[in-house]
Amino acid sequence: MRIEKKLESNLGGAIVIGVWLGASAELSSQYIVPAIFTLGGVFWVIYGLFANKKYKIFELNRLEGTVAYPDHYFNPPLKGKFKDLKAVISVSGNIDGYADSEYLKFVNTFKPRKLDLLYTFYGSDPKKDWSFYVWYMDKNRPLPPGTAFDEYRQQDFERRKALGFPRPLYPSDIPTPEATPEQQKERERFWKEW
Repeated sequence: MRIEKKLESNLGGAIVIGVWLGASAELSSQYIVPAIFTLGGVFWVIYGLFANKKYKIFELNRLEGTVAYPDHYFNPPLKGKFKDLKAVISVSGNIDGYADSEYLKFVNTFKPRKLDLLYTFYGSDPKKDWSFYVWYMDKNRPLPPGTAFDEYRQQDFERRKALGFPRPLYPSDIPTPEATPEQQKERERFWKEW
């Protein structure tokens, strides 16, 4: 079982800004800035049209314990073991110096380079997103809540039961009960005997 999320990019934002600046520029040396924005926009449009879409997918493979996320530009995705993935929460500030937004960022540990940028994953809440990823990737825990996993819950429960309900891979203070009270009692009974 794996989760894939297609990551979209803003293809024409820079070209719109470039055209807007070009339309508002007077006939003088102010053509340089609109030209730079326009060329940048053209690059992003070409990149959006010709970049391999399968390279721009965030993938979590629970059973194999692997993760893949996009690398820069036309490079294939970075792949590796989830346990080796380093994630940080970055806080950006606003003009007054106060914290403004938080972002979940992945440190490139799978293909280190001398100069590298952190990959920013834009989600709703970085702490909740990371907690969800860790819970999902711990194949010794039940699947996280959500209707997307409902059809797989029984199969996942039976798989973990056949393995003897192994202890969780990643420590957590978040309770991760089974989907039904009966399944929870069965797991607790097995752990008491263990």
